[in-house]
Amino acid sequence: MRTCALVILVAAEFVSLHGEQLPHVEGENLLGQKTALPDAAAGHPAVIVIGFTHASQNQTKAWAARLQHEFAVYTIAVLEDAPRLVRGMAVHGMKGGVPEDQRGHFVVIYHNEKELKQAAGFDGPNDAYVLLLDKDGAIRGRFHGPVTDAAMEQLRSQAAAQPEPK
Repeated sequence: MRTCALVILVAAEFVSLHGEQLPHVEGENLLGQKTALPDAAAGHPAVIVIGFTHASQNQTKAWAARLQHEFAVYTIAVLEDAPRLVRGMAVHGMKGGVPEDQRGHFVVIYHNEKELKQAAGFDGPNDAYVLLLDKDGAIRGRFHGPVTDAAMEQLRSQAAAQPEPK
């Protein structure tokens, strides 16, 4: 009985939103290129996976792996609070852990943490935060925590309900 209630609760946590925009953030992807979001995803639906701490990486990796074959996925690592001395080592570690073909969509951000937390519905530092964006950069769904089959189904359902890009 508890398992059923938990599954229903998790599925319900992928919240449908209308009109809220992803804040404009700029960073550098793991190929060393400047990247701005939501601009880079403009014109098509996308999923943004955000990690605010090193401890969130297991969840963010799992989400990105499950999503990459179905959606345009951008992963954001927020290092605003990381000491400057550690940032280079952290980025080097990320490069080693992200497949080369995904590095162009993996963006490191050093600013706008407060705005991203607000947009993501920040609740716990070690969770992954997943945002479904429409073609105009508006947030159409939000989830946080580990990837589950129920959350994936809810995300697919919300993505399918979006109008096709013109």
